[in-house]
Amino acid sequence: MRQTNKCLLLGVLFSLSGICSMPVSAHLLKVFAWAEGNEIVGNAYFAGGVAAGGAHIKVFDGQHQLVAEVSPDSKGDFRIKVPGAADYSIVADTEDGHVAHWEIKTAEVAAPDVNPTAGVTSNVTHHAVTNGPAAVTNSAIDKAALEQLVQTAVAKEVGPLRMELQRYADRLRLSDLLGGIGFIFGLTGSALWWRSRKQQQ
Repeated sequence: MRQTNKCLLLGVLFSLSGICSMPVSAHLLKVFAWAEGNEIVGNAYFAGGVAAGGAHIKVFDGQHQLVAEVSPDSKGDFRIKVPGAADYSIVADTEDGHVAHWEIKTAEVAAPDVNPTAGVTSNVTHHAVTNGPAAVTNSAIDKAALEQLVQTAVAKEVGPLRMELQRYADRLRLSDLLGGIGFIFGLTGSALWWRSRKQQQ
């Protein structure tokens, strides 16, 4: 009898300790980033959805050398220009010790000497035609520049969408955690109530 009550009491204490840790879980620091050309764009936030405007952002290359550091704005947004195409690690940290990481691969970043408009040249030839258009225009576009132009445009559209999906997934994980704690607490409370009722009978 006493052993059972002890187990139930431990269950209650465990549930209460989980509930007390909710604010900590809700303030778990997160960072998300993507490449737009030769710039890294991202956002620092907490799992509960609050912007981490007071965080500090550092960017390291593949050799773990510090490339750049910046403080995000009040919305947690940041933008950093990087020296070239390489693997980069984005590290966000706060004064209270929270740390978050995000990785960006070489293929996502443009080389510094690639300008999306640099390879675009105009080759216009005018032809006098009796019954037709006055001029015919031909444009020669460098393939690499065109690919980079498309990649940058896609990144600008897809990057924010990926970030929203990531933040939504973080909120779901937090909700699952809190829901699980509530479920355990409910079961423990029901068991204690049932035990107390049997003892009264």
